[in-house]
Amino acid sequence: KGANTILGPSINVHRVARNGRNFEYLSGDDPFLGGKLAEQYVSGVQSQGVMTVMKHFVFNNQETNRNSEDSLVEDQAAWELYYPPFQAAVDAGVSGTMCSYNKEDGDYSCSNNRRLNEDLKGKMGFRGFVQSDWGATHATSVTSGLDMDMPMVTDPLFQPEALSQVPEKSIDEAVTRTLAAMVRMGVMNSTKCTPPACNDYFVKDVRGDHAAVALKAAKESVVLLQNEGGVLPIGAGVGSIAVIGSPAVATAYNPTHGAWDQGDYYSGGGSGHVVASDPVSPLAGLKARAKTAGIEVIESTSDDIYAAQQAAAKADIAIVVAGTTSGESQDRPNLILDNNADQLIAAVASTAKKTVVLTMIPGVVVMPWRTQVDAIATLFLGGQETGTAFAAVVFGDHGPTGRLPVMLPDTEADTIDPSSDAQVMYSEGMKTSYRNPSFKAAFPFGHGLAYTNFSFSTPSAASCAQGVCVSTTITNTGAAPGVAVPQAYVEFPKAANHPAPLLKGFKKTKVLQPGASEKVTFELGDRELSYWDKDWVKTGSAVVHVGASSADFRGKVTVTTAADLVVV
Repeated sequence: KGANTILGPSINVHRVARNGRNFEYLSGDDPFLGGKLAEQYVSGVQSQGVMTVMKHFVFNNQETNRNSEDSLVEDQAAWELYYPPFQAAVDAGVSGTMCSYNKEDGDYSCSNNRRLNEDLKGKMGFRGFVQSDWGATHATSVTSGLDMDMPMVTDPLFQPEALSQVPEKSIDEAVTRTLAAMVRMGVMNSTKCTPPACNDYFVKDVRGDHAAVALKAAKESVVLLQNEGGVLPIGAGVGSIAVIGSPAVATAYNPTHGAWDQGDYYSGGGSGHVVASDPVSPLAGLKARAKTAGIEVIESTSDDIYAAQQAAAKADIAIVVAGTTSGESQDRPNLILDNNADQLIAAVASTAKKTVVLTMIPGVVVMPWRTQVDAIATLFLGGQETGTAFAAVVFGDHGPTGRLPVMLPDTEADTIDPSSDAQVMYSEGMKTSYRNPSFKAAFPFGHGLAYTNFSFSTPSAASCAQGVCVSTTITNTGAAPGVAVPQAYVEFPKAANHPAPLLKGFKKTKVLQPGASEKVTFELGDRELSYWDKDWVKTGSAVVHVGASSADFRGKVTVTTAADLVVV
């Protein structure tokens, strides 16, 4: 399309479950996960000659009062929980950083010398440019670390008169950072057009095989949360299914015809909204696949409970499709599914022979009906191929491979609410999501089932080039092929002041046939084995837990290192 910069990745670690922009933030609940995904995003996009701009720096963890709230975060939580995805993007060579609307420690993000100069450009080693979010500049804050103002409307803050009062050395640094990023990425020579003379590129069809890519991503992202009695995949003996719920026939929302910040069940709302192109609805996907199997499909997409029960009673399996969405500029009012879905699901479950629930969600939801249904699969706003992806998993054409990037709570009380206070105290420190022992999970962080089972051998540890390598062998002990996603959680000594073992590794096996095994190895370097205590301190020993989720450890091994080495 001619663009040489993308305003991403969005990598804030989730703190507030109801945050309206969590659908954008690929870190989910965890800094290590966010770091690995940020690294891949930056490397992949920039390999195509497009500059990346990581956002939103920093502590922009709610939309409530986002233009004025003052986030107060202790150093340990900052460096161990909220900074690591940004550090990973810096290490991957990210071109730019977007500072956020909120304040930190009393100063606006885009005027915050401590966060921009000392932490980001100093200790993290960021060498690119810092640009404001649109309209987030409140001062001519070049000396505080802002290199580029992106005004919502024309403002005087970065006009020549104001900049004339800034030391020439600071102006030179801001210009150098911006130009160096452009030169490094070659955009001086590769940029295809200069607005407004870009219309030919804007209307050019560059989709190519993107539908196939979208389908692959959506299929891989379906998370099977529950599968009592092996009701899924749908197989022999099933003659009919009922597809129930209005989200089953959801259409894509185009913001040019309404509110700019509204989302839909394929994409969240706001500046990050993508209008799904010819989306395959869940009903369409399920009907197409059912037809090939000779299975009758009974439809009830009105959300009427009586009609839903009538349809469910006629089918061998009732599939309820439910969802909710979110958007920029406001947080979600609750964690409940739309259209009284909780009542609909419970009513269907009381009537149906077997009940399967498919959810399309922007992040965390509560599922008070989970013990009443047989199977649950979820997809986090899966885009245009949502229906085809759900059908592929439900009918067993694609074994479920997704794992939860967030903890799904038992109740809303097991999450952190947005605050309406002028000062937002992150008083919980690192006790968010699975790291809070007081929070009860309906489905834990990292959870996801396959259509088979896996065993883990007793883990072993050895020195390796990266530092310490922990290995375990995964064996498919079930009757169907499947993919495992083993995870490593490091339990640090008490001196680290951690509330729980922390994710420090994950791997994805190849498709394992029944009885087949694969050895996986987690490489733990200085960063994975260090904690924050006024600076990075490398632990002398730690216990590494290996398992299938944050709540399903299958084995552990104690590792030792050279102690008390500060990571430089």
